[in-house]
Amino acid sequence: MALLPPMVWHNIQKKVLVRCELPNLKDVEVTIADQEFTFKASQGDKKYEIKVPLANEIIAEESRWFGNDRAVSLILTKKDDGIYWEKISSDAALKRVVKPDLVNWIDEDEPGYTGSFEEPDEPGMGGMGGMPPPGVMEALMKDPELMQAMQNPKVMAALQEMQS
Repeated sequence: MALLPPMVWHNIQKKVLVRCELPNLKDVEVTIADQEFTFKASQGDKKYEIKVPLANEIIAEESRWFGNDRAVSLILTKKDDGIYWEKISSDAALKRVVKPDLVNWIDEDEPGYTGSFEEPDEPGMGGMGGMPPPGVMEALMKDPELMQAMQNPKVMAALQEMQS
């Protein structure tokens, strides 16, 4: 009897990403249809197999899968990218096997869900550790005495020592 492979999933606006992290899988077979996907593989003596009826439709022709020696990943293209998937399968019994990928999960109201990320309010790198606020570096660079001092290797060595 075949075992159910553990899988995780998460969705973004146009795609649903599914991953099975079992190392050294052999004879991997993945079939993707508009309403379901199937997964078969072996690992030594163990045989894995699962058929996942999807909660929503996908475009099978635009979906794909790939694998390496550590994992098999499926990239499923949503038929309606306006739908946020709350669950992946219409079969509630599969919730214990195909679980949400909480590490990569993005809620629909987060900027990363659509693939865009908000710009920071302040330009430049102000506010990062060790960096002066915006505008300070420009003012310092206009000071001719400071610029001349920075040409001196002893001054630069002293500044570097102060930072460590």
